[in-house]
Amino acid sequence: MNCGHCDGYIRPDIVWFGESLPIEAWQTAENAAANCEVFISIGTSSLVYPAAGLAQIAKQNGAKIIEINPNPTPNTVVDITLVANAGVVMPQLFNQISALFS
Repeated sequence: MNCGHCDGYIRPDIVWFGESLPIEAWQTAENAAANCEVFISIGTSSLVYPAAGLAQIAKQNGAKIIEINPNPTPNTVVDITLVANAGVVMPQLFNQISALFS
């Protein structure tokens, strides 16, 4: 995508392979993983680091790990694997969780 003002390339708000993650964002993610009861990995192999380490942090602190992926991975920290596309599973999961708190 190009800038409408200068026609320069507009970088998307993502981290490319090989780039470092923003330190503050990573610290926030680590803290959330360390303090969650359920960690849901959506649409990723759960094997690419450093992000894969978040599931391990959660597991070490007692969280249940759920993987949602049409191609399940051999990740030993995963407790529940939902073999489906996130676009199918997430609305159903959200509705079921919402019903628990209604």
